[in-house]
Amino acid sequence: MGNLRHAIGFMFVLGLAFITAHAQSGTAAPRNEIEVRGTVGIPSGEANFSGTTDSSQTIDFSRDFDFDNKLGYDLRFIHRSENQKHKFMVEYARDNWDQERTLMRTFTFRGQTFVANAAAEMDVRVRSFLARYAYRWGNEKVRFGPMGNMGVISTSAELTSTTNNATRSAEGKITKFAATLGYDLEATPTENVMIFHSLGAIAFQGEHLFHTEGGVKYYPSRHLGVVGGYRFQRYRVEKDNDFIKIRAHGPFFGGVFRF
Repeated sequence: MGNLRHAIGFMFVLGLAFITAHAQSGTAAPRNEIEVRGTVGIPSGEANFSGTTDSSQTIDFSRDFDFDNKLGYDLRFIHRSENQKHKFMVEYARDNWDQERTLMRTFTFRGQTFVANAAAEMDVRVRSFLARYAYRWGNEKVRFGPMGNMGVISTSAELTSTTNNATRSAEGKITKFAATLGYDLEATPTENVMIFHSLGAIAFQGEHLFHTEGGVKYYPSRHLGVVGGYRFQRYRVEKDNDFIKIRAHGPFFGGVFRF
């Protein structure tokens, strides 16, 4: 139901944007974009929800579950000021991976002791809602400047397997306010092509947030375009003695509507 609500809301915004685009006139390049991306995630990382700092209770996503690549999605609204110095963006992104495995060892997760040699399923999810602002210097061909991100990142890991009592499910979840600093770069060698790259990072005590991406947008017409590129993200968040660290990288592709 959550995905359906997001889709309905996005289609409503897209319809309003389409009406607005047809109501506008002039020859200047459109300053607003709605972007829909499919993202391929190649994940790795760790999680410890044992309530202790015992490293033997840490689940290694690659070693213990060896997650397959999965397709996520990313929805964005971008606004650029008339002089191109100011760039605003709102983004909602979701990735999730699930895998079935036979546990090779016994460990504690959310107060439950899951035993070795039992079939297990783990579901790892990352959701982010971020607002970004960049102030860029440059000219009509190249724009570059500092960028700030602010929003919420929600991470979770759910495990279903056999414990020393019975088959159980347990979920560890950490949601954190997220803010990163970095830069934004856009180059437009022609009116139909845009090359872009951005990076944001911050480290605070045991928490680390890092994301970067680069790619190309091609606009075959005034209002429609396609986008493709590559991204990398690393999020480590903690709460009390629990933590989850997720790394994901891979290509993205999608469509752009300008107005």
